[in-house]
Amino acid sequence: MRNSGKVLIALGVVIMLIGCYIFRNLNHVSAVDSHSWTINLNGINSFPWVIFSGFVIFMVGISFVIATTKEIHQRIS
Repeated sequence: MRNSGKVLIALGVVIMLIGCYIFRNLNHVSAVDSHSWTINLNGINSFPWVIFSGFVIFMVGISFVIATTKEIHQRIS
């Protein structure tokens, strides 16, 4: 589990870097802001899904690494 966590962390970082390269010219306006700007939705390119999914994979890897750490039981005197 610990090795798979490290692999997921590395994979998540790589996917986020690829996503930053793909979505570097993305200008998006939040749909929940209260302003009069027009919102142009470009389908799948409206949200940086690659970066988001890379971050999710990265956090799952962090969770795997944290969950598999061994606790050292020590007597406190």
